[in-house]
Amino acid sequence: MVPSVRCPLFQGIHELSIAESIADSVRQHAALRGGRRVRRIGVRVGDTSGVNAEALDFCFAIVVRGTDLEGAALDLERVPVRFRCEACGHEFEPAEFDPRCPACGVERGRLSGGDELSLAYLELDDEEPGRPGETTG
Repeated sequence: MVPSVRCPLFQGIHELSIAESIADSVRQHAALRGGRRVRRIGVRVGDTSGVNAEALDFCFAIVVRGTDLEGAALDLERVPVRFRCEACGHEFEPAEFDPRCPACGVERGRLSGGDELSLAYLELDDEEPGRPGETTG
């Protein structure tokens, strides 16, 4: 009997194209800042975005292997589902997708967060390529 192996890549194959898009976007942003080396990449992943964070992390490592982004840390921030009450404006995390507002009891909550997938931040080296930093001493 062959043991079952769970590979994150096959749990959500569209994460591969998302990882490629993230890498392309990061390169564009880094180029606008003098082509400095990327150290960290922050990505916000909403619970209802349809993106498997584990698969995205796995795919990103594959996409950047052997490239200028290899070694850059990918920080995935989970964004919980949030609703905003249309009656009183209270924002809340629903219990099991119950759109009823815990503040006023009205069942008119609308999704206000948790469906996003966005590049949150980049951490870059201080030096531009080809321009060594000044030394002291």
